[in-house]
Amino acid sequence: MRYLLFAGLLLAASPTLAQSAPESAATGAPVGPDAALLRGLLWASEPTPEEIRAMAIEDLALLGDPRALNPLATLLWDPNPRVQAAALRAVALFQHPRAEEILSAVVRHPKLPDTLKIQALDGLLYQRTASARATVEAASKDPRLPLAIQSAALNVAARWGGPRQ
Repeated sequence: MRYLLFAGLLLAASPTLAQSAPESAATGAPVGPDAALLRGLLWASEPTPEEIRAMAIEDLALLGDPRALNPLATLLWDPNPRVQAAALRAVALFQHPRAEEILSAVVRHPKLPDTLKIQALDGLLYQRTASARATVEAASKDPRLPLAIQSAALNVAARWGGPRQ
């Protein structure tokens, strides 16, 4: 339901989108980035089969619009593990401070599954920032984390390569 509210706010904030969306749908003309983001968010949150939701989530990453990061972060709490994994993969594709923040929070969160934490560590590798590297190194030494996560963090740190920035 939150996504429908977000979609309405997005449409209200963009008067050109609200006027051109029905015309472009009827004519088959390409849609703008706002309409594409809106459609992706709606398909990702609709009660459709998990395959459709996972594809819509991955499409949000392909759009490359950082406005999708917060809705993707909320999908990490979806009860479906496949949707959670797709949302985390999508977040990891962004090289953006908010994406790094989300990935770091996943690694530190006590209630998220270990598989997501390991996936988030891999995503931090591609952020290529000093703070992301510090998060990976801290996870490799944190005794509160399970050994599987510490080991995965060590592997990511080893793949980082080069001297520490």
